[in-house]
Amino acid sequence: MRGASQVRCVLRAQALNGESPVWDERSGRLFWVCLREPALHAFDPKTGQDTAWKMPAWIGTLGLTPTGAVVALRTGLFEFTEKDGALRFLAPAPFDSRRFTFNDGGLDPRGRLWAGPMYEPLEPGDASSAPRALPFWCYGGEGTWLPGTAPVQTANSLAWSPDGRTMYHSDTPQKTLWASDYDVETGTASNHRVFARTHEGVGPDGASVDRDGFLWCALYGAGKVVRFDPQGRVEREVRMPVQYPTMPAFGGEGLGTIFVTSANHSLSLEERRQRPEEGNLFAFEAPVPGLPGPTFRMPEKG
Repeated sequence: MRGASQVRCVLRAQALNGESPVWDERSGRLFWVCLREPALHAFDPKTGQDTAWKMPAWIGTLGLTPTGAVVALRTGLFEFTEKDGALRFLAPAPFDSRRFTFNDGGLDPRGRLWAGPMYEPLEPGDASSAPRALPFWCYGGEGTWLPGTAPVQTANSLAWSPDGRTMYHSDTPQKTLWASDYDVETGTASNHRVFARTHEGVGPDGASVDRDGFLWCALYGAGKVVRFDPQGRVEREVRMPVQYPTMPAFGGEGLGTIFVTSANHSLSLEERRQRPEEGNLFAFEAPVPGLPGPTFRMPEKG
């Protein structure tokens, strides 16, 4: 498990910013996004086929629905229907879209959508004195977003413990992962505390939790995926054949495979030519299976 020899490339995607892998048990496919392409993808590991739907704006995260997915775009939240590729507007983004975009997010155990920001101003830049950090939000329905964490500049590592009582998240530039007490009934997080700190690469990126409650986190820029025990101690490291892994997710038969997206946008064009493996989709066998993923639940009115 500690060497790259057990890690295999399953899709030569060469994605600018592969992110947010989510396993769809119904179809046996891995949904994922390329944030900057921007596109929503569905990869079938049995056939090797990857289907992509172009998006009208940068796409940060997704949650599966019975007919497709909800997608958090820079311009807002939309419902995507796979059959016809249509997008239905649900809510505006809770930020200035010239200054921020959505980055990491996911569904809580009850199917609520959480999504966090990334400070990424559009050209020609940002001369504003406004804050450059914003919280993770929980979508509250009817176009509303409810703030749920302290402000972060680059939201990442959102995941929940097997019992749903602990929520994890990070701010990549701070190289810090936090744990919070989570109320599954109300969808609120409290008692935010430091779970772990990282010291290599740019910082913690996407994360997933396995059946035993261990948190798997990609370290962007460090070329590895790290497994933390529930106390925040490093239990093992899996070296990746790329420098910029972005997020692990469980999938495959029995949720026994870990798929890992990666990115190449941090490299120059010449570096991308010299390192074509950057941005590809990888997989390795997990020592412990993952957890079944929820389906998006539209918040009830009133």
